[in-house]
Amino acid sequence: MTTTDGPPPPREGEAPPDPAGEPQPGDEPDGHTRLLRSRKRAWIIFGSALASLIGLIIIAAAVVPLPYVILSPGRATAVDGVVMIEGTETFDPDGEVLFLTVSVSDRRPNAFRVLNGWLDDDIAVEPEDEILGGLSRAEERRINVILMNESQVVAKKVALERLGYTVPAEAFEVGVVEPGSPADGTLEVGDEIVAVDGTPAVELVDLGDAVRARAPGDPATLTVERDDETLEVVVVTRAAPDGAFEGQAQLGVSTISRFAFPVDIEIDTGRVGGPSAGLAFTLTILDVLSTGELTGGKDVAVTGTIDIEGNVGRVGGVEQKAVAARQAGAELFLVPDGEGDEARSHAGDMEVVEVSNLDEALAALMDAGGDPLPAPV
Repeated sequence: MTTTDGPPPPREGEAPPDPAGEPQPGDEPDGHTRLLRSRKRAWIIFGSALASLIGLIIIAAAVVPLPYVILSPGRATAVDGVVMIEGTETFDPDGEVLFLTVSVSDRRPNAFRVLNGWLDDDIAVEPEDEILGGLSRAEERRINVILMNESQVVAKKVALERLGYTVPAEAFEVGVVEPGSPADGTLEVGDEIVAVDGTPAVELVDLGDAVRARAPGDPATLTVERDDETLEVVVVTRAAPDGAFEGQAQLGVSTISRFAFPVDIEIDTGRVGGPSAGLAFTLTILDVLSTGELTGGKDVAVTGTIDIEGNVGRVGGVEQKAVAARQAGAELFLVPDGEGDEARSHAGDMEVVEVSNLDEALAALMDAGGDPLPAPV
């Protein structure tokens, strides 16, 4: 009898057996098999839905803008490279005074940029309202241009007067009108205030002092030049709601003073705005117009506003500016009083000194090896 391996051949009319054990057409799967297939279909549907949801989240994260402002380290720029002085002798310093910038997002960032900012210690992510104060980004940029121009004017006056020059005022130009203030609807941006209550601006040290000399609620009569016309404008003052002059008479405007400068000084910072380079401008003008080395030949980073009295005011983005100064190789960083800890947290080995006025800034430079400023002539 002959034998062969494998199953016996099928009888006529029968299908051969399935070696894999798969059910044949017409066979019904048992309950366990049906359950497995149902679960498989459910997982396929769930996976597809999850993939779609993840895709939508990724698209939203890339496209949907969020109400934040991102502050990143900007640049450290030598001030003497943007200051041009004519009409008097100048002295080219060996060291540099560096003014610092912060890179500010010019539009609302997406979620990826916000997350990246949160994970980077050198970047700050701030709520939009805290930075813009209800202004649009375009309005904020326009105001920063005005504040930059004002800081340059004040820096030139403070520096030249420190060197012994006389710098009389000629006019006050309206830079910003606060909405809802007494000046709103009466004064306009660009108005030149040439007199207050009949006193020519050239005789005023400061427009604010002239306004604050009266009681809140008393009117101020301003002589204004607008579009080649001279107008008499009466503004009823109010009590300043907050700030350094809280409770004193106020118009509700920010002005840019125009002075008769005895020396031609031009400052061109390009598209950089804001008032925070005021102290740096002042120190550079002093350094270029005097013998000796105010910085002792070192590169010194400086941030802080400057007012007409030589006081140094606080600025924003000090941590990011410290990074820019450190990366530029500055040996010393002068910051406004009260902002030293923020600067030191990102300064590395760079020395940080707080100053509240021009005298303290000059003293800090001398302590670091700089020459004293010559006595006014």
